Amino acid sequence: MPTALIQGRVATEHTDRLRSLVGSDWEVLEWDPRKQEVDAFAPLLAEADVVIGGKIPLESWPDVPKLKLFQIPWTGYDFLKPGDIPAGLPVCNTFEHETSIAEYVLLAMLEWQIGLRNMDKGFRAHGWGGRGPGESLIHGEVRGRTVGIVGYGHIGAEVAKRAAAFDMRVIGVRRSVQPTPENLDWLGTTDRLDELLGESDFVVIACDLNDETRNLINADRFSKMKPDGVIINVSRGAVVEEKALYEALSEKRIGGAVIDVWYNYMKPDEPEPWPTNYPFEKLDNLIASAHECGWTLEQVARRWAFVVSNIERAVRGEELKNVVFTGTQ
Repeated sequence: MPTALIQGRVATEHTDRLRSLVGSDWEVLEWDPRKQEVDAFAPLLAEADVVIGGKIPLESWPDVPKLKLFQIPWTGYDFLKPGDIPAGLPVCNTFEHETSIAEYVLLAMLEWQIGLRNMDKGFRAHGWGGRGPGESLIHGEVRGRTVGIVGYGHIGAEVAKRAAAFDMRVIGVRRSVQPTPENLDWLGTTDRLDELLGESDFVVIACDLNDETRNLINADRFSKMKPDGVIINVSRGAVVEEKALYEALSEKRIGGAVIDVWYNYMKPDEPEPWPTNYPFEKLDNLIASAHECGWTLEQVARRWAFVVSNIERAVRGEELKNVVFTGTQ
């Protein structure tokens, strides 16, 4: 019987789910830092065929003769690098959030143009407000607008499919050369980023955070955007330089922003930091959420179904999916 070790504060929220999915075919061990000491981790790790979770609480690894896979049950892996992982051990991540994030992006663009929140607020306060049906306040459409996707990949493809259904024009950039997909007007590499910014009514940030993309969208890049352009960040906060974002919004140099990812996150010594270092919450051209764009019940179910399928591939010696790197420690 293979053994899975699920570990870390976030992953162990789903221990019962994992056990129900694998049934009696697996032994599932758990290391939860809220309940167990660090000393308990290494002995559990030595028993595991696969480990599921985030960063491990050890400076160096013990012998792990059985270990075949380090499975991250979410997408981001910027907390790890190959030198942190035993040589030859594959590390895989998990997507399955494309649909929910793409729906959030479409909602963001529609709400920006239509303003249903303000309609509701006005109706509750004033009813007709002295206006007949033919005298209603005017709102916008997304039809005919251009959405530019920075980091065209899993999320970008789902955004493009939905935006095209609304008769939007879609353009994108990514690191590597790829033929332009059906739903895009054009797809280029990042040397066309400034061109994308200048053409886009909505700029969707959907790229990984790495050394090349950190502060990719900075003061100079904001100056390339349309004055009424809207930036939507569903990737990582640090892809967009925080000070430059705040100044572009507060000085109304761009139209606005919809931001789901931020700059200060919880740490053991700081359990409740404010997400930003500038008073974004006072801006009237910002829609904000707290890293919630991808979280649906359906997404969680899809992710854990993928995790189970990948750990089963590992113990059967089959080709793994979503390998992000192999350890070199």
